[in-house]
Amino acid sequence: MHLERRARLTILLPAVLNHLAHHHDPHAPEPYRDSRRLHPLKVWSLRESRYGSLAVALGNPVAETFTAQDWTEYRTRRLQEVKASTVNHEHAYLKAVFSELERLALWHKGNPLARMRMVRTDDTERAYLDDAQVNALLDYLRQLPRLDCYYVTLLCLSTGARWSEAQTLRAENVGQDRVTYVATKSGKDRTIPIAPDLAAQLRQRRRIGRLFANAYKAFQTAIQEVGIDLPNSQLTHVLRHTFASHFMMNGGNILVLQRILGHQSITMTMRYAHFAPDHLEDAARLNPVVTRLKESRTTLRIARGGSCALDSEDSKQG
Repeated sequence: MHLERRARLTILLPAVLNHLAHHHDPHAPEPYRDSRRLHPLKVWSLRESRYGSLAVALGNPVAETFTAQDWTEYRTRRLQEVKASTVNHEHAYLKAVFSELERLALWHKGNPLARMRMVRTDDTERAYLDDAQVNALLDYLRQLPRLDCYYVTLLCLSTGARWSEAQTLRAENVGQDRVTYVATKSGKDRTIPIAPDLAAQLRQRRRIGRLFANAYKAFQTAIQEVGIDLPNSQLTHVLRHTFASHFMMNGGNILVLQRILGHQSITMTMRYAHFAPDHLEDAARLNPVVTRLKESRTTLRIARGGSCALDSEDSKQG
């Protein structure tokens, strides 16, 4: 686990510290009752607001009484309001809280979501920009008074970075021909080559500290002004999809793409495999029908060759 995140794991809320101070003695005559609720039952400060909102939405029950059935009922209601992927994110986060508490020996009641499956989700449309749209977008952003949005967009298109990764890039993490993203979604640093000219322009902006101000709103406006129509919830993420799609269309390697995007599983990266020029072409030449046709042609050629030879011998005898 990343050192910064591990450091956060030591930031325990008062309820957990109180639990340590009054830890249950298994030999005590009176049964111990853990009355902690979901909301204070948290082991790291990361995404605190998201977890707090989730706990409140669940009714902030006593953690010891929270069951898989409680989660199932919440999930049913929640799916009427948000996408399945959102519910799955909440599922994963709450499950991780219990798992980490167990790992730290701060929870001994089992993980109520340990055997719960996530909601099945269908592949959603992943839009990407074509060359004309990329050029139009960059031309528009280059004309803005501030170039923060232009450079953040350029970084996303050049490295496949998430918007948050590019927007929070620091001058210290820009090299002669590469950038290093820290505080990534996976918790692992990721270094990606960029054009030396782009690196030089970035280093000219500042020698230390964050390179860009928040530019999300400017990008949202740019997409509307340029007239690019995107699926829901794919505003800035379209830049990451665009990088990955063009990378594969231009003959990139799927394993290299996995490392660039920082995917922990190749399954995530395989969503872009179909953009490869030779994707699944073997299906047209290695399927059993083609094999059967080849065998039939070979047999036919042999039969015709034999027949011609026989006819030739007969004519000589005649």
